[in-house]
Parts: sequence; structure tokens; C-alpha cells
Amino acid sequence: MGKCTTAKDVIDFFESSFADKQIIPFDLELIWLRKAVSRYSLELDPLLFDSTLEQFDCILNDTVISTLAAFMKEYYQERQVSKVNKRVSIVGKDLSIDGSNGTKTSEKSHLDYVAENSRDLVENQKPTAFI
Repeated sequence: MGKCTTAKDVIDFFESSFADKQIIPFDLELIWLRKAVSRYSLELDPLLFDSTLEQFDCILNDTVISTLAAFMKEYYQERQVSKVNKRVSIVGKDLSIDGSNGTKTSEKSHLDYVAENSRDLVENQKPTAFI
């Protein structure tokens, strides 16, 4: 099939978005990649990704790879928000403790930022009505 874009190529873009190295299981990154491919295919153009070979059927340009990585970052951030919400809130019948100290707000704000970035990438790739 020749040289095609691989899952690792996209995951490298995704991982480069972190200031510090994050330890994320490769299987989870592959799931996020598959979800990103589905979303890209629905919102922009169809992409063919072979999960067994862990590669696409062609060479993707950097814009497409960046968009897939942005979608993956959004899935990562959604998971972070969920983790923070579960970790810092203890609610019982007679007790309610929220020791987040702004962590929830910070993670949610970051998710909003990441989601907005993804939307901008999608919108910038759609054809304009003016030719």
C-alpha cells in the first residue's frame, strides 16, 4: 500500500499538545483516534482508517492530522473533567465536601477552550459560499 499516515503520526501530534509528558495508555489513544476519525468523516470528509494495521489508506496533510489531534485532545479533556468531578466531590446523606479549589472550573474552562479550537479547525476547512 506504500507510505500512509499511521496512528502513531496522529498520536505524536496529539501528544505534542501537552506541556508535560502525559502517560496515556496507547489503547485509549487509539479509541480516541477512531472517534476522531468518525467525527472528521461526519463533519468534513470521509477518512478510511484500518484499526488492524493502525494506518490510513493515504497520506494525510498536516491540517487533517492537526484536526484529528484536536478532536483527541477534546476527548482527553472531557475525561479530565469527569475525573476531577469524581475525585474532588464527596456527597453523602449528611455531608457534602467539595475540595476542588477551582480545579473543576479550570478543567471545564480548558475543555471549553479545546472544544472551541476544534470547532475553529472544522469551520476553517469547510468550503466557503463565495468563489
